[in-house]
Amino acid sequence: MDTQFYKVFTTSREVKYSYFFSSAKSPKPTLLFLHGFPSTARDWRHIVPYFKERGYGIVAPDMLGYGGTDKPVDPAAYVPSLISKDIVEILDVEQLDRVIGIGHDWGAKALSRLANYYPERFTAYAWLAVPFVTPSPLVDFSVVQQIVKQRVGYDMYGYWQFFSEDDADKVIQEHMDSFIAILWPHDPSCWKERLAPTGALKKTLLEDFRTPLPSYLTEEDKQDVVRTFREGGFQAPTCWYKIMTSKLGAQDDQQITPDHAYPPVTAPLFFGAANLDFVCPPANGLAMFKSDAFKEHEVTIKSYDADHWLILSNGPQIGHDLEAWILGFSTSQKAHI
Repeated sequence: MDTQFYKVFTTSREVKYSYFFSSAKSPKPTLLFLHGFPSTARDWRHIVPYFKERGYGIVAPDMLGYGGTDKPVDPAAYVPSLISKDIVEILDVEQLDRVIGIGHDWGAKALSRLANYYPERFTAYAWLAVPFVTPSPLVDFSVVQQIVKQRVGYDMYGYWQFFSEDDADKVIQEHMDSFIAILWPHDPSCWKERLAPTGALKKTLLEDFRTPLPSYLTEEDKQDVVRTFREGGFQAPTCWYKIMTSKLGAQDDQQITPDHAYPPVTAPLFFGAANLDFVCPPANGLAMFKSDAFKEHEVTIKSYDADHWLILSNGPQIGHDLEAWILGFSTSQKAHI
């Protein structure tokens, strides 16, 4: 991700965003890339060049709390309606009427809310690892935990509670090598015991758990993570979890009307499932897109033998598959003009 292509913009709520931008070469569309936790726009380093070289426009922000973007520590600043407005203001300043949205991890949640609030700004949506996230205006986090445990057989989101604790930033900073070892695991199945259950992540960090780096993460990549979060800390990034474990996220979703609860049926959808993801298992995404809510949608599903970080391990293949999907519906749309 060439630093010369980064720009800075301050939104109407006085939040500064840093974002990678490259304009499209007509008639190519522009792609909006939204990353998750704990990352920056650099997470798209194996996919963005593929599209940039082919003339596609690129917008890839450091999401709120990360990289060169502001890092408020009040969780209320991270509610989806505000994040959505921020992103649309970036599109506005770049004079982009409509884009194709691509999201991974919490970026997939952000993309889902953009589909709820600003569907007119998108021609298509792609979710990677995490599928479309439905609005949950009345669901308490403890209820979510119970439902998920009944469905998959283990406590899958227990680590959200640790990220919501006051000392999480301090514990992570003091055990950074262990944090990297568990977040980007050599053996992805260890998430079932070392990450997901309530209390497991904190225990793992305090034990200074270590494993070799996975093949897709170089020592340079690791040092970039260390440098980024030594400077910025984790107090801001963990706010993405705090709005979920509190009632902030649910309360924010109350303003989404039933007629905007799902993406428009006219928008093509893509889901990239990570077969070795143990906190966002592919079965959940497949069930979502095969539900009645999506029976009228045009959904393309691809599966990858990868863990949660498929955008790092399978970047070139995902780039190829996304472009084939884009060319497919672009051709179809032209045929109907």
